[in-house]
Amino acid sequence: METFTAPDELSRGMRRNGVMICAFFGLGWYIGGAGIIEGPAYWVGFALAAAVSIGLAVATGKVESGRGRPRELPKDWGRRYGIWIAFEVVLIVAAVFLYGALDLVDFLPGTIAVIVGSHFLPLARAFDEPMYKWTGYAMILAGAAGIAAGAGGVAIGGAVAGFGSAVVLWATGFAVLKRG
Repeated sequence: METFTAPDELSRGMRRNGVMICAFFGLGWYIGGAGIIEGPAYWVGFALAAAVSIGLAVATGKVESGRGRPRELPKDWGRRYGIWIAFEVVLIVAAVFLYGALDLVDFLPGTIAVIVGSHFLPLARAFDEPMYKWTGYAMILAGAAGIAAGAGGVAIGGAVAGFGSAVVLWATGFAVLKRG
């Protein structure tokens, strides 16, 4: 595989985008899981989740990267990214239709988390960000737990997959922020 050393500006942009994506989707997964929470606890949890995501987004521009080496990217990293995002979207849409048709929506949040987690595995190499493999493995685990919990209903399955995936994405965002 032919690679090139990413210019500093590209590497900083990838870091910033990665953290922002983790912050945004971390909040989205939290909201997806929070359907099980009622009353004031919902709003307290939402405020805390929003604070974590906003904190990550704000810190992106203020914390210097601690990356110890240049980012080595495949020459076709952009194409690889596009392929894996398209593959992820197609699988999610197919799961939504299939699970809906088969009346298996209780297992959908966990399945989507497994799909999203799986897409991180090839992105680790495409972005020269090895920790994305751990993000992928952890989200797959959260998704598998969500699938198992789906036996108790979509709210339970969604809570397990949603909260688990939110924590994984926020942890990844903080790790990428620190390491760069």
